[in-house]
Amino acid sequence: MGSHSGIPEPGEERIPIAQALPGLEVHALEPGATPVEAFVLVKTLDDEGYTSWAYRTTNRLNREELLGALTVQVAVLTKELRDEWDDDE
Repeated sequence: MGSHSGIPEPGEERIPIAQALPGLEVHALEPGATPVEAFVLVKTLDDEGYTSWAYRTTNRLNREELLGALTVQVAVLTKELRDEWDDDE
């Protein structure tokens, strides 16, 4: 999964996020929060209609910090899905 390691290739240009993800929107940050770094997971569709996943980063992120944040998100999503499953019974 992912088509970008977070380490830009020599000569690879960085572009504004709105230009990289045209037409997509995200929820606003809390008032007073200043964005510092971002990791974006993107589902893509190619010319033949096949989907795949890619990720992009704003800068070289601290890998340990990113792993911790993603691990927490996996735990939260797992709990939410489990809670939804339990509510269906």
